[in-house]
Amino acid sequence: MIVIRVSIYEKNQIRKNAQKYRLSISDLGRQFLLNGHAWAKEINTGSEAILDRKTLIGLANNLNQLTRYAHQKKELPVIMELLQKINKLFD
Repeated sequence: MIVIRVSIYEKNQIRKNAQKYRLSISDLGRQFLLNGHAWAKEINTGSEAILDRKTLIGLANNLNQLTRYAHQKKELPVIMELLQKINKLFD
């Protein structure tokens, strides 16, 4: 166990940072002390949903596969429906 003295103001700032990155104060401190930085996703403060990088890459890969399929089979029925759903995500 490591004990660190901080002021009340500093403790509140540390608590806010931990909440911002969805970590406990202990986890935040541990990551900073071991790595020099903390790896966590910041919470989106707005009401709109954000797509993370992996989701966006997955969508792009799926779209490429569907496009390739459409060119080979000369069919578009399902693809148009999926494209409309994707467009709704970004509106």
